[in-house]
Amino acid sequence: MDRTKDLSFFLIDLMKSVIRKEDLLNEKADELILQIGKEIDRMKVNNLPTDDIEFLHDTALWLKSEVL
Repeated sequence: MDRTKDLSFFLIDLMKSVIRKEDLLNEKADELILQIGKEIDRMKVNNLPTDDIEFLHDTALWLKSEVL
């Protein structure tokens, strides 16, 4: 579950970057979405619950589509 925590911090950092209007926001969002997707796949293979990580995925997708 530590990976979920790391990805949560990545999402928070991305949100801070959006507020600061930093460069490469789309690239950072794409990387976050990719990493979350990999973690979801890993968790599903190991029959672990994915509700929390799927919420992160949905939030990252929302951020990319609605804010960026």
